[in-house]
Amino acid sequence: MGNLVTVMNECEKSWKVRCGRRAGTIRSRAAVALAVLCLFGAACSEDPSSGAPEREPAGGEAVVRLTIAPPRPSLPQMRAAEDLDEAESRVGTVRVLVFEQEGGRYLYRNMAEGEQVRFSGSATRFEVRLPGTPNPVKLALVCNYGDAFERYAPAAGSDEATVRERIGRSFSGLTGDLPMYGEIPLPSGLRADAENRFDVRLLRAVARVDVTKALDAGSRPFRIGEVYVYRPNDKIRIVPDDMGSAESPRVTAPSVFAGAQKSAEPVKVTAAEPDPASVAGICLPESAAESDPAAQLSEATCIVVGGYYDGQERLSYYRIDFDPGIDGHPFGQVLRNYKYVFRIRKVLGEGWSDPDTAATSRATSIAVETEAWEDFTTEMYFEGDNYLGVSARSVSLGYVAGKTARVDVQASVPYSVRWLDASGVPTGGEASQTGEVLENGSFSVAIGRDAGAGETLSYLSFSALADNRTDRDVTARLRVTGGRWTFDITVTQGNPSQFRTRIVRVLSVQEIGDLGTNTPTSASGLPMRRILDNAKNFSPGGTVVIGGFSFSEASRAEMQATGTGSAADKEIFRSMQATIGAQDVIYLTYNTPISNELAQVVLAWLRAAPGRVLIVGTDTDTSNAQLRQYLTSDGTWKYYYRNNLGGQFRRAARTDANARFFTMPFGTVAENAPVVRADDYAAYCSDYPSRVTPLVVSDVSGQGGTLIVGVNGTDRIVYLGDASLHQYNRLSSQANADGTVTTDFDRLMANLWAWIVERVCGAG
Repeated sequence: MGNLVTVMNECEKSWKVRCGRRAGTIRSRAAVALAVLCLFGAACSEDPSSGAPEREPAGGEAVVRLTIAPPRPSLPQMRAAEDLDEAESRVGTVRVLVFEQEGGRYLYRNMAEGEQVRFSGSATRFEVRLPGTPNPVKLALVCNYGDAFERYAPAAGSDEATVRERIGRSFSGLTGDLPMYGEIPLPSGLRADAENRFDVRLLRAVARVDVTKALDAGSRPFRIGEVYVYRPNDKIRIVPDDMGSAESPRVTAPSVFAGAQKSAEPVKVTAAEPDPASVAGICLPESAAESDPAAQLSEATCIVVGGYYDGQERLSYYRIDFDPGIDGHPFGQVLRNYKYVFRIRKVLGEGWSDPDTAATSRATSIAVETEAWEDFTTEMYFEGDNYLGVSARSVSLGYVAGKTARVDVQASVPYSVRWLDASGVPTGGEASQTGEVLENGSFSVAIGRDAGAGETLSYLSFSALADNRTDRDVTARLRVTGGRWTFDITVTQGNPSQFRTRIVRVLSVQEIGDLGTNTPTSASGLPMRRILDNAKNFSPGGTVVIGGFSFSEASRAEMQATGTGSAADKEIFRSMQATIGAQDVIYLTYNTPISNELAQVVLAWLRAAPGRVLIVGTDTDTSNAQLRQYLTSDGTWKYYYRNNLGGQFRRAARTDANARFFTMPFGTVAENAPVVRADDYAAYCSDYPSRVTPLVVSDVSGQGGTLIVGVNGTDRIVYLGDASLHQYNRLSSQANADGTVTTDFDRLMANLWAWIVERVCGAG
């Protein structure tokens, strides 16, 4: 056996979190400078509180000290967050695996258990004896590994990828030390004739879930009683496929243990007090995203909250999904080292009677904000008192124009940015001042600074300039230069091919203008339905790439259920809750007499997930009256018969907010394009706020701001003032025949539905 190397570990305990793309302030530069000096300095003294003397090198041994830090952010503008429990950063057991480079790849050689593991203050120390070698090696630290090595013993000579993917521990709930992983490449090998010092950063191999209660004024009372995690994987893969870099570890995709199964039994956590503000610290393995709608319902990992609704003594159960609605976090995906905060904002009705039913049903009657907080150390560069750091070296945008992403910057030196061409050569102008914007044809980047931010804090805001309707991503690089440092940020705009199998579920109420069932002849709004069914328009190969639509209907009588009447009424109400919860788009048509109770269910459905769109008919005084009472902040709708606003409509004046509806993807809607009426019945709104964008307005002089069709893009609500707008004489005869988009109004309605689909898919 070769010379032995003794490795000593000093593990700092600190886990703070950041939210989304925002970040926390950088740690003390003095502390960082000290850490850097330790990498190159002489021997450091033993912590006197440890009670153990420093180990002297024996014959053929050298002392190697590793400072192993659990992940902590050092990003600008960090949101206030408390340190997590000591157990979430503590290293109780550690095994070091040695991979030696041979023939250009790393092969497994041996492993050794950490000895004399001891915790003192903020440091955990251990020693491990390893054979020395002059060849390049990689040390892999597997911490708090549980039964991982009882189930798998790597064979000497195994390639690194094989070993990485097979190190996993069982999961049926986790309350002790969390599994973590870190690695460090040693190009000069393990030397037995010198002292070695290295920094190693760890990633936790699990995610954390917190369920908190922060009820809005409009919510009914609610007490959290218990929280379940349904369908977590039964294995934790400790070593990820890709952790970025050893210096700044992070993941952007899950690494699921091969052969892992969805747990048959949920993980249950009971509230520790009668009315807790939160149930926090629930840990679970990574999970892959689910794109198939059926799998999202029955296979995706989800949370179920059991609580007491409106003073009741029995528990009601509500499903909450991992669906924060931001780029890089598709439905059902769970990433290691992330903290998912589910903040309950509003509970508007009873939930399901048991958790199993809730776990296989769509979320309903509860409005939840979901945040994904990443916990990692940013890309930072230091030299003396000068530094330059960014929160990310890559950003991803959806395929729709106008999608944005932000990278935070902290710098003590002036910096500038410039786009690179495909060959990596700087091109175009340079920006260095707040407010300056650079474009490269595909993307724009602007330098910004938040109000009240310090001089060292700024951000880069990236935006896609045009839709990408190809089957390939669009990429570009931005060069950041400051002081003596130069590095690039990669910007990627996705493409719509990922939605080729996505089915959008649409529910409408049986009335004038409805979209029918999957049998199109049942639709009152047949021309609009045929536009949606035409494969040239909406399909895997259409103008809007999508798997298609699934249409269903509800009757006016069903929409009047209250859940408080007869047994039959309660059964209908329950059925409608389930039906509403399963939809992506709900169209409450002309003259829908929705009950107050179901109106609240619909609003909770809309607010529970960012990929849902509500279309509200307003065509009589009673149309959706119980719902519209909750939407008065979007304006007051008035019903007219042979009204003084006339019988003709036209396209609204173009603004930045509505330009998309008049231009893409089905073509341009001419300025002031007329919309012919079939009757003199309609509803109008003239007191709408700026967040509501008019699309169709009155043609009477002086009434150009009086809308009949408008969109609240923020809340994902479409207002439809005339039930006949989906019918013939509004849409063209070609649309009525086969769904061909021909006229200006055809294009407007097709563009509106393109926007709806893009919001459902998370691309808009």
